[in-house]
Amino acid sequence: MIFAAMYGDGDFASYAIILVFTFVAVYIALVFHEVAHGLVAKWNGDPTAKYSGRLSLNPMRHFDPIGFIMMMLVGFGYAKPVPINPSNFKHYRRGLFTVAIAGVVTNLIIAFIATLFGGLMALGLAHSANAAVSNMFYYFSQFFRILARINLSLVFFNILPIFPLDGFRVVETFTHRGNKFCAFMRTNGQYILFGLVGLSFIVSMAQNYTRLPDWFGYIDILGTYLNFFVSNLNWVFVRFWALMIPLAPYYLLSLLV
Repeated sequence: MIFAAMYGDGDFASYAIILVFTFVAVYIALVFHEVAHGLVAKWNGDPTAKYSGRLSLNPMRHFDPIGFIMMMLVGFGYAKPVPINPSNFKHYRRGLFTVAIAGVVTNLIIAFIATLFGGLMALGLAHSANAAVSNMFYYFSQFFRILARINLSLVFFNILPIFPLDGFRVVETFTHRGNKFCAFMRTNGQYILFGLVGLSFIVSMAQNYTRLPDWFGYIDILGTYLNFFVSNLNWVFVRFWALMIPLAPYYLLSLLV
């Protein structure tokens, strides 16, 4: 993500602006994701996250260096997991399920709202006659585009049924203790994730610095999966808001997809 300068125009100023936007978007995506887990756990009767200081919006309380670097480099990653104690839940399975999906639901809502504001920025760009104001609208449309895509990446990354991701927690909720799939994932899930992420990083780096055939990108299983679903759901969100409000001309909506 950083290496490709994301959506910058190639000059240093654009690169620096987009880099700052990316930091802010990663902060919002990761911190709100984890706080959502903690809040829903608290609503289910478990105050562990609260007493651990994990209901704070202070990023350092949620910071995981590897997960943050992953988010900046390849667009998906994680924060330090919020501690929960399921034995405190008023309803055990309901608590497990709602806590597991809390983070991705929050990211989905943020992405949905971000496309709205991105559309409003595109609308402002379409009607602005001042160069400085146009630049402001353009860069803020890019911020909301980045924010939407990072949150959607976090959604589709976390719903994978691989330990220790949220998708695995959902599967665990609906299976019996001793389930063979869950046992396998608890033992090997981290290695599977490491392999998928490592492959994604290697392919991304290779494509950025060498000329390779188009089919080479499909070797990146995780990246191909995320690009497909993130791009398509982002397109759905953009088209939804285009129908709801008189957004900018269609060619300007391409700024958001």
